[in-house]
Amino acid sequence: MMMRALLMAAVAASACTWADVAAAQQVDAAAPGAAPAAPETGGEILVTAQRREQSLQDTPVAVTAITNDMLKQRVVVQVQDIAASTPGLQITPVTASPNAIAISMRGALEVNGGSITSESPVAMYIDDVYQSRLSAANYDLADIVRVEVLRGPQGTLYGRNSMTGAVKLITRQPNGEKWVNTDVSYGTFEEVKAKVSAGAPLGEHIAIAASGFYDVRNKGWQYNEALKTDVGKWRKYGAQVAVGITDVPGLEAVLTGRYGASLTDGQYFVPLNLATNESLLGNFYNTNTPRKQYGNARQDSVSLRLGYDFGAVTLRSITAYSHLSDKLSLDFSGGYTLPGTNQVVTGFNRQSIAGQHQFSEELQFLGKAADGRLNWIAGMFYYDEDAHQSFIKDDFAAFGLTFRPSSYSTVSKSLAFYGQADYKLVDALTVSVGLRYNDDKKSFDSLTPNAAGPNALLVPGSNAFKAHVWTPRFNIQYDINPDTMIYATISKGYRAGGFNSLVVANPSIFGSSYRPETAWSYEAGLKAQAFDRKAQLNVAAYYETLSDLQTLADAGGGSFIFQNAAKARVWGVESELTLKPVRNLSLFGSLTYTHDKYAELDPSTQAAQSGAYRLPLLSRWQYQVGGNYTVPIGDDELVMAGDFSYRSKFFTTVSLSPYSLMGPIGRANASVTYKIDGGRVELYVQSKNVLNSKDYFTGFDFIPGVFGYKLPMEPRTVMGGFRFKY
Repeated sequence: MMMRALLMAAVAASACTWADVAAAQQVDAAAPGAAPAAPETGGEILVTAQRREQSLQDTPVAVTAITNDMLKQRVVVQVQDIAASTPGLQITPVTASPNAIAISMRGALEVNGGSITSESPVAMYIDDVYQSRLSAANYDLADIVRVEVLRGPQGTLYGRNSMTGAVKLITRQPNGEKWVNTDVSYGTFEEVKAKVSAGAPLGEHIAIAASGFYDVRNKGWQYNEALKTDVGKWRKYGAQVAVGITDVPGLEAVLTGRYGASLTDGQYFVPLNLATNESLLGNFYNTNTPRKQYGNARQDSVSLRLGYDFGAVTLRSITAYSHLSDKLSLDFSGGYTLPGTNQVVTGFNRQSIAGQHQFSEELQFLGKAADGRLNWIAGMFYYDEDAHQSFIKDDFAAFGLTFRPSSYSTVSKSLAFYGQADYKLVDALTVSVGLRYNDDKKSFDSLTPNAAGPNALLVPGSNAFKAHVWTPRFNIQYDINPDTMIYATISKGYRAGGFNSLVVANPSIFGSSYRPETAWSYEAGLKAQAFDRKAQLNVAAYYETLSDLQTLADAGGGSFIFQNAAKARVWGVESELTLKPVRNLSLFGSLTYTHDKYAELDPSTQAAQSGAYRLPLLSRWQYQVGGNYTVPIGDDELVMAGDFSYRSKFFTTVSLSPYSLMGPIGRANASVTYKIDGGRVELYVQSKNVLNSKDYFTGFDFIPGVFGYKLPMEPRTVMGGFRFKY
């Protein structure tokens, strides 16, 4: 309680300080004869965190909004890059393929993204359509208008698997206007990338928006000593076409089709010297896997968004279907040399084929009443998923063992009803109450060997469970003045339970279930602007309790299982600042402090038995600083941008193995853009990891005392190209 009070007091103190500054600015602006000055912050950012369009600064939710210009200047090209610009968020490649991600926010995490049974604590959305699988979630951000990252439980309006937050990708929609945008670039490792988007009217009240991209990397950034070739190559491509009704009062109708493919030569680990916790090969990036790997994901989807404003009530429907196929091969050793020989084998190699079909339907009713003092939303969400995965070839060459294929299928159905009402008691004070009921049903059917060897028995299995979860939200918002707002929120979120599938020849745990995980959050926030809105400060302080914490434990023999291991407490402060001190110069920064503590540990779990005292994938400190400066050159402009992000050390396993301790990560990006003819033509050079920092994402002693691995981050890359807008 003391920590909770201190956090709230810190926000209140910040609010008072910024309110005084903003009030002084308003007095100056109201001086006799003074003309109102136009803000120079580049325009107001609108977000849809509460399922309706609002100003970022008027939304009583901790939201990080990243516009298209910000994405380009900060060299954010795929989903994992978003984390550097978002307080408290961590996204890294997971041990599966380059297409899959591990994600963590405010103490909750998912590190099993390569499995179709995984459930993320941070929900992913594309144009308000829920994306359930992390195995193909490292999307290329080809035609994104805006990214919104909602921090804290979003259980009322977003429901399942938004336990500690949600990531929303918003693409450009048809609006009846004509436009063409192209972007062609070439860079390090012989990478060639081309993107194009276009929009046009197709008739008086119908329009189209289409986009596509192609990205190929012909040289790899790692060297495979066993195969004597470079690795880390890919070919990615995709397209989206949206057709919509325009200029019909009250009517919203958009049909969208999307296809994407990411074909890579796989993920390659650096073999670990267990005595020194360094690369066994003496090189930071090299691998020694003697088998060609791969990681291929393809996804297609179609969605229909319909809405009509009846006056007092707006009705909206979002219907979507998607199909995902995923294939991967991965050596978890990075190459293992058999003792007493020079023969290099794959220590443990797994080949997987997976497929998933998903259907979702959401109905929303939105309205206003009481002369606009009451805003309300009520809705229903239905989700139906059918997925399967086969481990077509598992072999422990380190021990001379092979296994018969194992397979499983899952069916998940979820039905939810929700509502939220915001009422303005007085002009400056708004209260909000929301509630959601979630009903989940899941089943699991499997076939797995009971031992190694070609004569092992294939044992069938099945399991099922149901879960009913209520997720309320209470919020109060007070506008100190037009530029300063404070809020306080109590909310609950949850992550669905699931089944254990990362198992090798052990029918007793293959398909065993684990319970849903829940989070109660107590949050206070400040959103303030000053100096004619040239300065903006957003602060959120929170105290969170996690129950039935899902932790991934090593079950031995290459098997891993989720355990509901603990109750935990996580608290912290997240702050974001933007500043425009002089014309043509914009600065930004964020600072996050996070503290975590196990409140209760099940003594039978690996976390308890290993003496764990911290949560994995959680850094105490995280910050980012950066900015951009524009130099006018006649009618043209030169824009120089750069940023530096830092994350303190963290563990990647629940056991806090010393091999899983990753050191601090600090990386810088930079870009220079020359804009011609009012920005219609842009010539640019941009670099990720411009200082060529050497860092590891993850590491682990996969078979203790035998072999382990580390997974490095990419070295410096540079891309040069041009953009054309019409």
